[in-house]
Amino acid sequence: MLPVSHVNAGYVRPVTAAEREDEAAKAQEPQEKEREHSFKPVKDEYIPEEKNEPAGRPGRPDKKSPEDIKGEERTCNTDKVDREIEKLKKKKQKLEQQINTETDESRKAELEKELAQVESELKQKDNDAYRRQHATFT
Repeated sequence: MLPVSHVNAGYVRPVTAAEREDEAAKAQEPQEKEREHSFKPVKDEYIPEEKNEPAGRPGRPDKKSPEDIKGEERTCNTDKVDREIEKLKKKKQKLEQQINTETDESRKAELEKELAQVESELKQKDNDAYRRQHATFT
């Protein structure tokens, strides 16, 4: 920076009123030209709309998400599974009776084979994990 004592006073001159008007006119001309030549888009710009998604999970409007169900009370229904297990137990009991009354050895072997299948299916289905998996909630 220069000290004030080194500033050349010859460059400083008083501004007259006429010069002020000329400078003001020159200053306004570029602004007016800019307004005339401003770039405007030829077409409207695309503004995407927000999608209105239905409540619940996308793609499945009939089902509600766990967040939607928090306040609702739901009941677990295992009647269908219980009926299926009861049917298997009755079938097992019936096969045991037929095996006890059967005299033909080949027929008895077939019934025992069928009984083994029913017992394995019953063992697989008669537990809490199977009931929970196949229960319906309302």
